[in-house]
Amino acid sequence: MDKRMLFQDQPSQFYLLFARIIGSLITGIFILFMVPEFITLLSTGQTNNEGWVLVFYILSIIYGIGFLISFWKPGLGGFLLVSSSILITLYAFIDSNSFFVLLLFIPLSFAGILFLIHWKKSKSYNA
Repeated sequence: MDKRMLFQDQPSQFYLLFARIIGSLITGIFILFMVPEFITLLSTGQTNNEGWVLVFYILSIIYGIGFLISFWKPGLGGFLLVSSSILITLYAFIDSNSFFVLLLFIPLSFAGILFLIHWKKSKSYNA
């Protein structure tokens, strides 16, 4: 009964729970594909675009850090998730010159947007 009252008393808790579930899935899939690619990049040796690829991995690490921070500070974590999603999408667009890559922004930023909604609603609920 207490958990039910928690969700009724503070409606933004639903956004927090849903953002954590979706964020865990997206971050897990992202890391699942990112780590093997990074290992192959390191094992193949020198390439001429290492700096460009390093930017992608730094943005991915910022995305993961933003997800971890969002468990304690949803506003800051959500901001890091959304901003790194924008930068990752711009990186992919510049790299491929395809507008279909802009659809990557939707799943990457979804959890961050939910964290920001939770943060905003919980601030207005507590005020």
